Amino acid sequence: MFGKILLYLVVLFGLISTIIYFLSDKNPNIKKIANLFYYLMTASLVGASIYLLANILQHNFQFTYIWEYSSTELHDFFLIASFYSGQQGSFLLWALILSIIGLFLIQSLKNHNLESYSMAFYTLVVFYVAFIMLFKNPFEYVWETFKNENLEVGFTPTNGRGLNPILQNYWINIHPPILFVGYSLMTVPFVMALAALIKRDYKYWINKVMPWTLVGAGILGLGIMLGGFWAYETLGWGGFWAWDPVENSSLIPWMFIVAFIHTALVQRRTGGLVKTNFLLGVLSFIFVLYATFLTRSGVLGDTSVHSFVTPGAVVYNLLLFFMIIFTLLAVIFILIRINDINKFLEKSNFKPISKEYSLTLGSILLIALAIIVIMGTSWPAVAELFGQPKAAIDINNYNKFGAVFAFVFLLINGFSLYQRWMSSSLDDIFKKISLPLIVSLLLSIVLYLVGMKEINFLLFTFSALFALLANLDILIRNLIKNPKLIGGYISHLGVSILIIGAIASGGYSQSTQMRLKLNETKSAFGYDFTFTGKKRIETEYTDREKYKYFVEISKPNKVATVHPIVYWSNFNDWQSPFLEPGIYPKFEKDIYVSPKAVETDFNMPRLLLMKNEVGNIPINEEIKIRVYSLNMEESPFANDGRVIFKTTLETELNGIKKFDTITTRIDPHSWEGNWEDWNTLNNYGIDINLSRILRDMNDVSKSKLEFYFKKTGEPMPKPIDVFSFDITLKPYINLVWAGTIATVVGFLIALTKYTRKNNYITQ
Repeated sequence: MFGKILLYLVVLFGLISTIIYFLSDKNPNIKKIANLFYYLMTASLVGASIYLLANILQHNFQFTYIWEYSSTELHDFFLIASFYSGQQGSFLLWALILSIIGLFLIQSLKNHNLESYSMAFYTLVVFYVAFIMLFKNPFEYVWETFKNENLEVGFTPTNGRGLNPILQNYWINIHPPILFVGYSLMTVPFVMALAALIKRDYKYWINKVMPWTLVGAGILGLGIMLGGFWAYETLGWGGFWAWDPVENSSLIPWMFIVAFIHTALVQRRTGGLVKTNFLLGVLSFIFVLYATFLTRSGVLGDTSVHSFVTPGAVVYNLLLFFMIIFTLLAVIFILIRINDINKFLEKSNFKPISKEYSLTLGSILLIALAIIVIMGTSWPAVAELFGQPKAAIDINNYNKFGAVFAFVFLLINGFSLYQRWMSSSLDDIFKKISLPLIVSLLLSIVLYLVGMKEINFLLFTFSALFALLANLDILIRNLIKNPKLIGGYISHLGVSILIIGAIASGGYSQSTQMRLKLNETKSAFGYDFTFTGKKRIETEYTDREKYKYFVEISKPNKVATVHPIVYWSNFNDWQSPFLEPGIYPKFEKDIYVSPKAVETDFNMPRLLLMKNEVGNIPINEEIKIRVYSLNMEESPFANDGRVIFKTTLETELNGIKKFDTITTRIDPHSWEGNWEDWNTLNNYGIDINLSRILRDMNDVSKSKLEFYFKKTGEPMPKPIDVFSFDITLKPYINLVWAGTIATVVGFLIALTKYTRKNNYITQ
């Protein structure tokens, strides 16, 4: 009850603070009262967050949310992460971060003409997020949630369901909070744009919002790429970006805010793109709301591995209303002021060879790419409205469009660095541009000669090299002369490095499959791979059976071991295993070992047969054997959950045919048999075991049955572990991570340029 009271107080204080902030523009004396209620709202959010976290750490499963996302088996790190692993907790985290950022925003805008309206709209956002929690409440009790179960008031489950094993990784304590900070910072350009429109500040609001914009773009970009690294390190598919709808929904606001940074720079230097900046300032936040709706409404539940389940009709409508109402607010204020902007500001005509023209063109390309991503991301929801199958857009469509836009964008980026504001000389530009252009061309020719034959990759690489060398050239020139200007160049450098790494690792990776018995060695890509054993880990937990596998990777005079992980969990009723890769990082590449299957094998004769296929029994080649019939239907379940599967076999020796029907308990999930189910063939002194069924998903009639044989009465040999995995070489994947770091660092360095007092034009 205490937690619910705190949330009601958050909503109440937020509403009062919002109203007073709106009134304080005409009556500045009440601004302190608005601040006071904002502080009370923030304190209530902090209190609610501490209360929820304390109950999580104390395993108070009376709360449905805590029961759903935590358990007594979870490590403290993951208990903390369970705070925001579900919808209710993530809303609370978002509101908490928003309110804390608002404390800094109050100080930043103190005595500024935009303070009242900026804080009014900002507090309104916090209020609305908190209001949603009244209907998606993290403090609801289990007897309230499951009313039909007739649970007694005060009932406490003995344990919780626990956290999804895929999320039990240290990155869950890093990636989501950073992403939420980035999302929350996108609110600042939105509220300041609305405030500037109301106050008719069409020029100077850009100066005040720019530091917030740079921090937001840097942190949101960092959060996105840390999510990519998490996927690369944990999911086992060898990639860091899959154009998943929810991945895209975080990328879209980032692209808008980056475009806004560049168009804001144009306005600061030339006075142009005023309406464009208001539009981009609000869109960066609107698409955060859009991302929130896609992720939490359940509309992408069938097409995204990240999205939450359907939250219910009330929350669905609130999320939709949240997005619509703030979009309408932005549209209305822009339309009201558009004539006023046209009247008081001079129109700018950019010359095609000027810096502002190139920056504008680059921003248009970035926005166009964002629109393409929006269309692809939204397609599953749109298709359902028109009665079409609800399926995600093929990732190749994103790759095709993205490559074209990125190619032109990188060329413009490199070219713009040598241009001047207002006007430039083509002769002067080409003199300066010639060196990076020629070097990029020569390097591209070298890459072609050593094997890069795909024209798309070659052009893409050329543009990335050109942008990289151009930014490096300008960076070196400014390093001593004016170091406060290098932030943007470092960010551009990072993007170029990231793209080169993505081309190398994605376009030129090599893969193969390998199946190794214990202590067996096979070779691939110039390395020897040996499966040396496994070890059970995390034995202190009863909710999982987790094994670390050891794969030795060796070359002459050098040996390394990777540790892919396979485990089973009660989270999915011990059915399909969870798999994590092992990675051998090297400077020039990663060797990526992704587990696929674990089996038990025996040193015994075996035979694979399709239905009606004839073979010879390995321990007596004179006996022919054929799968006569399969009883795959109406098979009863055994007590252990396996299916009792009957197979009729025809054997022939010296022209005499005999029939045997053997019985095997088959696991309906893995289609593996049971080593205890041995059957004796008619008068041959031979035992047979159906170890597994290798199903052909395209043509079931071509499925094969795997049989093992031993002499009757002969003991079973000791089992041998068999480990199957994919090996992928990821060339220069480290460039992706290095580029990401450089991009973020560049944004943060650029802050020093825009936070100097009264700074207006510095470049």
